[in-house]
This record gives sequence, structure tokens and C-alpha cells, in this order.
Amino acid sequence: MSDKKPHSVPVPQLYKEASRILKRLEAREGSLKTLVYGSKYKNYRKIYAVLQKAWNHSSRTKHILAASKLFKEQPNFDPHLAQVLTSELLEKGSLSGDCKPVQVLLKYEEELKSLAANTLCEEKEMVQSRSHYPRYVRVNTLVASVEAVRSQLAEEGWWALEYDRNQITYDHFLHLMENLKEHQYLVDYHLPELLVFPPNTPFWDSVLYRENAVILQDKASCLPVFISNIRPGASVLDACAAPGNKTSQIAALINNTGRVIASEKSFSRYKTLKKLLHQRGASCVTTVNKDFTKLPQDLTAGIEHIFLDPTCSSSGTTLHKDEIPQERLQNLAAFQVHLLLHALSHPSVQEVVYSTCSLNAEENEEVVQSVLNQHEKEFELENLQSKLQGWKHFGKERYECGKYCLRTVTDIDKCHGFFVAKFMRKKPTCQKNEAPKGKKHKRTNDLESCRMKKKRNIKQRKKLVAVATDGN
Repeated sequence: MSDKKPHSVPVPQLYKEASRILKRLEAREGSLKTLVYGSKYKNYRKIYAVLQKAWNHSSRTKHILAASKLFKEQPNFDPHLAQVLTSELLEKGSLSGDCKPVQVLLKYEEELKSLAANTLCEEKEMVQSRSHYPRYVRVNTLVASVEAVRSQLAEEGWWALEYDRNQITYDHFLHLMENLKEHQYLVDYHLPELLVFPPNTPFWDSVLYRENAVILQDKASCLPVFISNIRPGASVLDACAAPGNKTSQIAALINNTGRVIASEKSFSRYKTLKKLLHQRGASCVTTVNKDFTKLPQDLTAGIEHIFLDPTCSSSGTTLHKDEIPQERLQNLAAFQVHLLLHALSHPSVQEVVYSTCSLNAEENEEVVQSVLNQHEKEFELENLQSKLQGWKHFGKERYECGKYCLRTVTDIDKCHGFFVAKFMRKKPTCQKNEAPKGKKHKRTNDLESCRMKKKRNIKQRKKLVAVATDGN
């Protein structure tokens, strides 16, 4: 034990920075990887390991702390630091350090361990199950080609497990993915820019990661852009853009040749968004620190594609499937409906892709059905069943819109739980308008207008020929 009094010993920088990042994670200011990579603590591997445990155990740790006497007797104890320290204590079985927070927490060690005893075994099983999911890496084609990345991987000792997509089924691919050996990887069955590595493959020290040639992005979150109709030169709005993975994927798909507006309401998340897009070479993107429902019309004029990934319960990415209060789900759904209605109200928009990382029908099919009922004359859902060859999971069948939507099932598809729906503006019908009796027929059909114009041009040319002939 140090001779210094606990209150005079500083909190280790590792725990101090981890608690700060945990707070930002809960505020949805970025993903775990993004916040770790942008933190002051440069041993990324170490702090990531600490935070991954704290974040994955967050629900259980909060429950244990709330049931203990810690916050009742120590009301000034930082709750996020308490989560980090408790996670370390329960995972390692002990906690060392002379700083006051550690010493205070250790006074409650027996109580905390006792409260955790009934759930610890189940929790470890869930963490071990999650560790079997693959590592997805998206090639950032704004920085490097897929071929260049694969060449670099070969130099680093990685071997691509080749297969003929036309000769195997999606089920066969899933089998290959589940049986990847060390130093093997696959090109994804559906997304050619997505590479699949064995679980927990580290990329923090990779030159490809440091130079932004690859982006750590789960397959599920790549799907909204993949199933869209955007092409080079497109005008796009990413409505809730931070941290920027989806935005940079959009920029890569159009090869920086179009116009992308990335809107983010939170200032801290906006800063992360702007920084990452600059690093990833997304030069066609204009970032805006503003609620997308309040963007000026001159900025959004001409927008044809909108991606909306609003705040949700995140039940598809959370390790703990705790029951979410119905009141919270209703509030989230009302907010999501509001944003989706606004997206569809843009006069020039032709496509709106709505997605969530939620498993709840209240935030998915019910939101989509409610909005579609209000806009059924202008919009329809595109059937996404043809977008992903061999895909198994779509919307819930009890909803009319379900068969058109896309879902991922974590245990089968080996990616986050996700939901995607795609609204398409209906094409105008080309029917002639019948004129009322006694009135001259008014031609409004585009084809008829072209015919009338052609006739006028022919008459005008005949007159000019006649004049020229008379003059001779």
C-alpha cells in the first residue's frame, strides 16, 4: 500500500478515460470503436478490452449497483466510473489501486459479488456466444481498391478462402464463415467490398486501419446503402449521420461524384462525424450540425435519396435483451414516425431508406405501416426479397408491410439485429384527361404535349419554306 492517502492518489488514466467514453457511449455520441480510436488513451487494445467488458455488461452492472448500498451511502460516486470499476472487479475477481474511488468500491466488494452471483454464469455464456461472431471489415474504396487491400492482406499472411458465388448457396457460405481458420478470410456473399474475418481479429495495429483503407463495420449496418438505388452523381441526404460509417459508404458508392448532405443534431457526434469523413476521403459530403427536420429548403432542394437511421432502442446490438418499457417504445415510435413523415415530405425525394438496429415491431413494421397508410398515394414499399440472394429473414408476417421489409437474425446471419424498409415514390400514370362536355379538351399528358409541339414545329417549317419559295 502506498504511503499516500487514497484521496491524494489520482485515478488511473485508463479508468478515467474509460468512464468518460462509457458516458459518451450511453449518449450515442459514436460507436465503441470510433470513441476508443479518438480517445486520449493511446493503448487502444487495452482500453478497448476494458470498455468492451463494461459496455457488454452495462445492464447487469447497473442493476447490481442500483441494488447495492454504494450510491445510497456514496451519492457523489461517479456512476460511469463505478460501472467500469465494478466490471473489472467482477471480471477479474479482484481490483487493485490506491486511489479513493477504488478503495471506496472495495468496501462494497462482498456485497457486489453476492448480487452478481446469480447472473454471472449466464452472463459469461452470453459473452462467449457473442465472441463467435465474425469480424467484418468494409474496404474504403475512396482510399484503396479491394484488390489493393487483398494484396496487402496477403503480404501480412492472410489467405482468402475462395468460392464461386454462382456455385454455392447462402447456407453454404454461412458454413464457410463459421469454420474460418486462423489467417483465413472471406469476401462477403452479398457485398463485394465487405471482408469477413475470424471472431475477434484485431485491426487496431493494422496499416490498413490506420490509413483508413478499411473500416470496421458490421454487415447489418451496410445493408441500407447496399439495397438502395443510388448511383454516381446522386443527390443524397443522410438524415441522422453520426458517426459516419453509412455516410462514407454512400460517398464510396457514388465515388465522390454526387452531392451528400450529412446532418447530425448532436454537436459532439457532429464533430466525430466531420473528423471521420475527412479522414476517410469523403470529399463530396457537406456536414451540417442541425436537426434534419429543420434544414433550410435551399440546402435540401433536389435531394432524391434519403437515409433515415433514427434513435432507437438498439435492442439488435445490445448483448442483454432486457424488456424495454412499453412507454419508452411508444415514445421512440412516435419520434420515428415524425422523422419518417418529414423525410417523405421532401418534394424531390424518390427513395427513402428507413432502418433501425432494433428487434421491436413497434419501431419497425408498425412505424412503416403507419407512415405508409398516410402516404399510400405517393409512395410504395419496394420488395427487398430480391435484393439479397438466398436471404431468409424478412418483416413480421402479421403486418401487411412485413413481406416487403428486411430483417437480420443475429444467430443465423452472424451480424447485428437490424431492420430495413425502402419507400419508393410511385411513378405518375400516363392517362389522358377527359374534357368536360362543351369545353375544349385540355391536353396534360406528356406524350400529347410532345406531339403538339412536333406538329407546331412542322407547320412553322412549312411556312418558312413557303416564304423562301415566294422570295425566289
